[in-house]
Amino acid sequence: MNNEYKRLNTKARTCMYIKSIIWFVILGAAAGGSYIGLHSVWPKFVNYIVIALVILMLVYTMISPAVRYAVYKYRLTDAELEVRKGFLIISTEIIPMERLHKIEVSSGPIYRAFGLNQVKVITAGSDLEISYLDKEVAEAIAERLKNRINEMVIASREETSKPVETLNESEAMTDEE
Repeated sequence: MNNEYKRLNTKARTCMYIKSIIWFVILGAAAGGSYIGLHSVWPKFVNYIVIALVILMLVYTMISPAVRYAVYKYRLTDAELEVRKGFLIISTEIIPMERLHKIEVSSGPIYRAFGLNQVKVITAGSDLEISYLDKEVAEAIAERLKNRINEMVIASREETSKPVETLNESEAMTDEE
């Protein structure tokens, strides 16, 4: 992989839509159940608020996956891992390679249905996920991260195992004088 940003496969957008629809159905059922059970005892304006919230949830369900897909990108360099994502709040997370402690590759049932995985990188103080990756891409990223961590560990061990340099004779004589 080079230092350019990578975008997600189009299967990721479909997966994002499916996940949004599932959340809409769950929250819509809760709102609908509340509305059916309590609308007669609520003041009339609360009914309008519930209806407005359901409409906002529907708009969010239809728009957010497309925006999140367009914004989502990641980059893996020799020095760091960077992920840019979001909908209303767009964030860029950067983790230096020397902070990596653990790498996980996982996929839930929705991801598996689309042949997608996520790579989760864990540091001492935080974690970072690269989601919606093709299985092969996720495994390649995990392998590259693992190799980079191993290189850094080996370099660190070599650095700490070097013997302390002794002064040469001329430096020793000037110190004695």
